[in-house]
Amino acid sequence: MNKKKMMEEILEENRQMNRNLLHLGNMSGILILLECLKEAKQKRDRSALKLAKIGLLLTAITEMLFLLTNLSAFYEKYKEAGEEEADEL
Repeated sequence: MNKKKMMEEILEENRQMNRNLLHLGNMSGILILLECLKEAKQKRDRSALKLAKIGLLLTAITEMLFLLTNLSAFYEKYKEAGEEEADEL
């Protein structure tokens, strides 16, 4: 295995770990926002309720963007594997 290929694999693993950490952070944020939402409903605080809903919406949007980047990375990897397989034949 040449050095360039090995470095590409390490880079891809690092990117995947970063994605996983971002997802973990977003899930933690969602849990915190849900707790804030519950407290705001109990206290009937409309401004806190509105802020919690906006936070949940923004977190959902970032998760969708992460999903799209993951799908595009998966597609590129699938495409590269198909090209490598075609080159070997």
